[in-house]
Amino acid sequence: GPSYIKLEQFLATRPDVIGAELATDLTRLQDKLPPFPMSEAQTIIEEEFGRPVDEIFSSLSEPVAAASIAQVHKARTHPDETHAEGREVAVKVLRPDVEASFERDLDSFFWIAETVDRVYPPARRLRPVETVQTLADSVKLEMDFRLEAAAMSEMAENVAKDKGFRVPTVDWERTSRRVLTLEWVDGIPASDVLALIAAGHDMKKLATQTIQSFLTHALRDGFFHADMHQGNLFVDADGTLVAVDFGIMGRLDASQRRLMAEILYGFVQRD
Repeated sequence: GPSYIKLEQFLATRPDVIGAELATDLTRLQDKLPPFPMSEAQTIIEEEFGRPVDEIFSSLSEPVAAASIAQVHKARTHPDETHAEGREVAVKVLRPDVEASFERDLDSFFWIAETVDRVYPPARRLRPVETVQTLADSVKLEMDFRLEAAAMSEMAENVAKDKGFRVPTVDWERTSRRVLTLEWVDGIPASDVLALIAAGHDMKKLATQTIQSFLTHALRDGFFHADMHQGNLFVDADGTLVAVDFGIMGRLDASQRRLMAEILYGFVQRD
């Protein structure tokens, strides 16, 4: 089920825990899952906007990427006053019945967490039930694309003057609870290291940009992308990082930001 895929996606970012070979295998779950049929995607789009797909987009491709909650199609909008040939966009469509699948998975997760909490006292310090509740809350938010679009717009305002990192523009006219439309990102996936090197990108510079961007968002803005693994990052031609999939976000208040800054300062000072 999708919740188990989410867990495995998390483990894919932790080769230090599960080993590099297994982590590499699990990265395929980030955007290479089996897609659902094109006809179902078209039906969802038409239900969300109450009109035929060809009135919304002049073209809509087969899925170009599929993950646990949604899949992405490449599309083109109809020509308008500012775009004589229309615009290339990415259309993210929620998987059919994914909400019911998550409910079933989470019921199992809660049962396991409660059992562990009851029969193995040393595990209580890890708060297994609260951990599953956090997952349940984040997934509920992640399945409403209007919230993701709002998060993208907020972060876009925060980073508007920053160099080296940007957020795709949301097409609000073609966005709803189960469909998210945003500008098409022409870039190399951050997971494709060989392609980045072949394109002449400085890998150490990109690594520094990634860390500095994340810390800037967390410490300066108190609002950050909380799922910024390599499957959710692209690098465009000039070396700018472009983040996608803003379904899971984090917030830190002023006191939390100060505490985090003090921890980081102590780490750098080896204190």
